[in-house]
Parts: sequence; C-alpha cells; structure tokens
Amino acid sequence: MSHRDRLRWAGLAAAAAVAFVLLAMVSTRTGIGIAIDDTVRGWILNWIPAPLRQGLDRLARPLVIFVLIPVVLVLALLAVVRGAWGRAVAALVVPAATTALALELRVRDVFATGGDAFPSNHAAVGLGLLVGVGIAWPRAVTRRGLLALTAAALVVGLGNITWYAHQPRDVLGSALLVLSVAAATFAVVGGDSPNLAADVRALGASSRRPA
Repeated sequence: MSHRDRLRWAGLAAAAAVAFVLLAMVSTRTGIGIAIDDTVRGWILNWIPAPLRQGLDRLARPLVIFVLIPVVLVLALLAVVRGAWGRAVAALVVPAATTALALELRVRDVFATGGDAFPSNHAAVGLGLLVGVGIAWPRAVTRRGLLALTAAALVVGLGNITWYAHQPRDVLGSALLVLSVAAATFAVVGGDSPNLAADVRALGASSRRPA
C-alpha cells in the first residue's frame, strides 16, 4: 500500500470519527436531530410487522454474534496459515477494538447523552465482525459477496432497533465507529487488508469520477 493510500485511509478514519461525534451531539441535543431520530424509529416500528421485528431482533443481537465470532476466528487462523498476517491482524483488530471502544463510550457516557445506549454495543460487535469476515475471507470479496455482507449489516442494524432495544442514532453511531476503526486499521496495517476484488475496486473508482 502506498503512502498516499495510507493517508487516504487515515483521512477516512478521521472523517468517520468526526461524523460520529457530530451524530452524538446533533441527535441528542438538538430538536431537529431528536425529531429525525424518533421519526425514523417510528417508521421502522410501524411498517415492519411485529413477528418480523422480533425475529430480526433475535437474529441480529445474540445469534449473529455467536455465529460470526467463531467464523472470524477460523478465517483469521486460515489467513495466518496462508501467510496473510496483515489480513489476520486486521480481521481481529477491527471487531475487538470497535467493541472495546463502544463499551467504554457507553460506560463513561462520554457525550452525556443521558443514557447508556449510544453507541449500540451489539451493533458495533455485529458490524465489526462482518468487516472481519470480509477482510479475512480466503478470496477477494466480489460484488455478490459485498451485497451479502451489506444485507447482513442491514439485518444487524434493523435488528437492534425493531424490538425497542435502540434508537437509529445508536446503530448509525456504531456503523461510523466501525468505519473509523476499520479505516485506521487499514492505514496502519497496509497491504491488501480491504480484500476487494478488482470489479469492486473498479466500481468504487468509477463512482468517484466526475460525470
């Protein structure tokens, strides 16, 4: 990984961290932020049937985490066997560091949100583990793989809201926290940690080109 690429990842990590702080402030201390958060939560609770909402909660909170933890550990071990130490380290650091940060922020109530729900630790663990799966997967992640990971991430996100466990801001905060930690990890570890196939990289590059 070039020095420029490392700087880009570091910049993304910083931007996500700033967005995380701004989200905490706006969604808890401004009228419009609180209103938007409550409105989004109302949409989710009103438009998704109760049995599906409860199923998403049970799937996203305990089940996904218990399934993904051993998957990430096995994939990281396989990466070590293949000599891909960078991927193995990144796959373990991202969920571990994200979980530790989320728990610390909640216990200390750093942003004085008046509760212990921001960010969602279940969402942080689940999303961090999904990133770990993508990093340590034996093959480069294709568009289909990226779509599958995105769908799983949506399940994790919605599942932490649908049965009254969290507000949308808590889950979005967790997502920004995972993004910041992952980008910082890529900046430090380098190599091919993002583990994206050529077609996915090309898709990202084309989306950044001016029209």
